[in-house]
Amino acid sequence: MTGKNKYILNVALALPVKKTFSYLIPDHLESKAKVGCRVKIPFSHQKKTGYILEKFPCNDCREDLKEILDVLDPEPLFHDHLIPFFRWMADYYLFPIGRLIESVLPGGLNADLFRTARLTEKGLFALQQFKDSSEEKKILTWIKDHPGKRLPYSTYTLYPFQKRGWIITEQKSRKRYSGPLMQKCIRIKEGVDLHQFLIEKSDSFKAKDESIFFECLLQKGAMPQREISSRFSNGIYLVQKWIRAGVIERYDAPVVRHPEGKILVTTPIPDRLYDHQEKALHKIKELLSRQAFSACLVHGVTGSGKTEVYYEAVQYAIKLGKQAILIVPEIALAIYIEGLFRSRLGSKVTVFHSALSPGERYDQWMRMVAGDVDLVIGARSALFAPLPRLGLIIVDEEYDSSYKQDENPRYQARDAAIMRGKFEKCLVLLGAGTPSIQSYYHAQSGRYHFISMPDRIENRALPEITVVDTKSLCRTPTDDGLLSPILKEAIQKNLLDQKQTILFLNRRGFSPVYLCRNCGESVKCRNCDITLTYHLKENRLACHYCDFHSQPPTRCPICGKKGMRAYGFGTEKLEQMLSQEFPDARIHRMDRDSTRRKGQVYSILKRFNDHQIDILVGTQMLTKGYDFPDVTLVGVISADLSLGFPDFRAGERTFQLLSQVAGRAGRGDQKGRVIIQTLNPAHYAVVAAKNHDYQYFYEKELSLRKQLGYPPFTYLAHLRFQGNLKKATLSMAKQIGFKMGLILAQWPKQGRNLQILGPAEAPLAKLKGKYRCQILVKSKGAELLHYYLREVEKISQKILRKSGVNLVIDVDPYQML
Repeated sequence: MTGKNKYILNVALALPVKKTFSYLIPDHLESKAKVGCRVKIPFSHQKKTGYILEKFPCNDCREDLKEILDVLDPEPLFHDHLIPFFRWMADYYLFPIGRLIESVLPGGLNADLFRTARLTEKGLFALQQFKDSSEEKKILTWIKDHPGKRLPYSTYTLYPFQKRGWIITEQKSRKRYSGPLMQKCIRIKEGVDLHQFLIEKSDSFKAKDESIFFECLLQKGAMPQREISSRFSNGIYLVQKWIRAGVIERYDAPVVRHPEGKILVTTPIPDRLYDHQEKALHKIKELLSRQAFSACLVHGVTGSGKTEVYYEAVQYAIKLGKQAILIVPEIALAIYIEGLFRSRLGSKVTVFHSALSPGERYDQWMRMVAGDVDLVIGARSALFAPLPRLGLIIVDEEYDSSYKQDENPRYQARDAAIMRGKFEKCLVLLGAGTPSIQSYYHAQSGRYHFISMPDRIENRALPEITVVDTKSLCRTPTDDGLLSPILKEAIQKNLLDQKQTILFLNRRGFSPVYLCRNCGESVKCRNCDITLTYHLKENRLACHYCDFHSQPPTRCPICGKKGMRAYGFGTEKLEQMLSQEFPDARIHRMDRDSTRRKGQVYSILKRFNDHQIDILVGTQMLTKGYDFPDVTLVGVISADLSLGFPDFRAGERTFQLLSQVAGRAGRGDQKGRVIIQTLNPAHYAVVAAKNHDYQYFYEKELSLRKQLGYPPFTYLAHLRFQGNLKKATLSMAKQIGFKMGLILAQWPKQGRNLQILGPAEAPLAKLKGKYRCQILVKSKGAELLHYYLREVEKISQKILRKSGVNLVIDVDPYQML
């Protein structure tokens, strides 16, 4: 096909292909096809969805170019200045750009893919051979009775059925569309002069409230039918009567679904800032006024008033005609922070995170695209807010590991925020009381600007920290030593003083192990290489990785004897023990299990803020950013849980967790107290946290990183091999590991700057039904690492084809389990 004055589109497909494709625009769609819109296109004898990245004229178009079939959006879903950022993300994290865009857009805009299965002749025959009670019979019967339905079984469970030729699985799609919520509204019909109508007809109104009904319509112009029905008892009668008379009409209008937007705590704007806040704000305003890219690390101890500085910075950005994004590590914290900012900035604030419904996410996304929002608050995904006049990005608690996404696309939101700031020429603030080693290193080396806020507001003292060596605690069959005598005494005193307590234990559930007292074997997940956690409330065993659950067995599945018992402790057990120890105290738990339903996070925080809870038990959800003035005691039940992780960041994470949870104490008029229970009181991370000495910790950790060759002195990539068969997975990992070594042998100079560790079995050798092996790559340069990884991708595609083994490449990994 040839033509003149035609336009060509560069389109990214929502498929696992990394390149983009060119399509022509038919004349009738030319005005609708805008950059940022979705299009329906022909691709490989199918119809697929793509995203327009570019639109440019072509006077002499290639004859083999196909035309797009349709434009799916009336207005763009994102602005063109986001596209260079999308391209960088796709390139750096080695992920197809179309899939990347699909993942950041509000859910529900694309087809919902799912797997179905049908029985073969072999399967129908096998179905007749099994006993009614067998698991195979149940699965085959379900597939036979539910043709075309979404499978409730994992790939791992169905693999033996496929291998024996009993079933054939297929992928299907169901359209799921999130769009504007429409509601029925009533308005004056076009051409009707309502003023004149009321003058002429008002005397003839006989129905109840008829004149008031028309006065409301005259005043508002239009009203939702639901509002009319609730306001007037005969509202439906009036509507139907005057529609028939041709005076009013019914129509559909979009309604914005507002997320919760509840204000948890209202804090008045202070009359003045403290000196260290003023100095920080002065520097930030100076950087904002440049309206150019800058990155700045704000190191402020807990309670130093960073949030107030953030607010003033956002206000100044708005004054400059710009918009802002505030990213926090937890959805629970986003809800808390939103209330604070909404109480001051009103409806120009919105939240955006995965806990919103698809419809709410869609509405808030379109508000952002339209420029109707000044500030977006959210967790990791808020980074992609499509604001047209972005001037400020704030990443609070920038060190937090939750900023790294552990599923595709595996991006690090803090690092990606720096790059978005570069592309959009805006200021990026990284805030933390305990900065990551990498960010502090960049600030010390001059790569980032640096602001220090070393004092708490009102010169409040940092909490006094006591470290308890739990090796000396006496444990009995009825007492696991969860609460040391000194912690029990402190809790009792706090209750008598009518103050609040936070107890931190970074392990949910009742007990992490359920084992046989005769043979010592524990009950493991059938899909993962991990023990099941016992949950008392539901009386069930659950895997926290794949969500498999089962009833606790009365007999050991290995030796067949009775004597199964739950061992160890989690937040649920701690809550129970506290209820027994302090029966009059109001105790609540805040972890993923207790906050599953929408609104539960807000409810718990609201009750705690209103002093309806005396002791709040929780996981790391509790450690960040909250300001409750009556909390004067914080207890850390076991500081060793994070120290034991097979990860070079284990010491850093422990120091940050301890420092942050300690920072929740003493934020009011009374000095706080922190009690840390640990088996390793001499560990440098515990010592540094006890002494509030970040510099000591930084120097110690940086020295270890330099000796071992870890970031910030190198760049890392984690290659994980996953397969249904253990032998095949290890074999493929070894083959590719050998090929990786051959590549380095061909690079005599650059190869010296790369190091390969592995292949080896992953610490969690089996997860969600997949056997796992891994290789770690260290590089002295980011560009060299990416060039090498692209070469590895090329050879792996050939080797892994039809092997049943999948390769996942994680750049800048945070979880290597």
